[in-house]
Amino acid sequence: MRRSYVVLLATILISASAIAQKGKNYIGGGADMSLPLGDFGNDFKRGMGFYIKGLLGVGQSGAVSFTTGYSGFKEIADFDETTTTAGIVPLLIGYRHNFNGFFVEPQVGYALYPYKHNSWEDGFYTNTGHAFTWALGAGYMFNDKIEVSARYQTGTSTGITVGVFGLRLGYNFSLSPSK
Repeated sequence: MRRSYVVLLATILISASAIAQKGKNYIGGGADMSLPLGDFGNDFKRGMGFYIKGLLGVGQSGAVSFTTGYSGFKEIADFDETTTTAGIVPLLIGYRHNFNGFFVEPQVGYALYPYKHNSWEDGFYTNTGHAFTWALGAGYMFNDKIEVSARYQTGTSTGITVGVFGLRLGYNFSLSPSK
């Protein structure tokens, strides 16, 4: 299964790089604040994290995007001697379409959902779920560098739907030659 993901990603990268000569290419990253939704939001507080993104230009107004990162969440607990944390590590591919600075960006992929629990009574254990994940984002890029965006992301791991609404602030470095 993992091998097919690697082959798919390599095929997409090679295909995108062959047609990416017309658009602008970027690599960037930034901070991510996520608000958990649904049952996940009933059990966990808002999360903080980071993201790293690559954008391969395809034409004047589009780019293929590759996104990863990490967001961590602490459980809303009633007990002082119990700590539980959950995380999200997305591996997403998508398409960003630009409208004079504004953009929309649907994404699909895979995510890891690490979980750590430590309590006086239950002891310490970890678990990592994984699942198909999708996201839909929109935002604005100022001066082709500073990016402000919002996104909805969801995946279902071990029977639990993990949905978040995220706000992002990032900086992008152009990989395209200056004209």
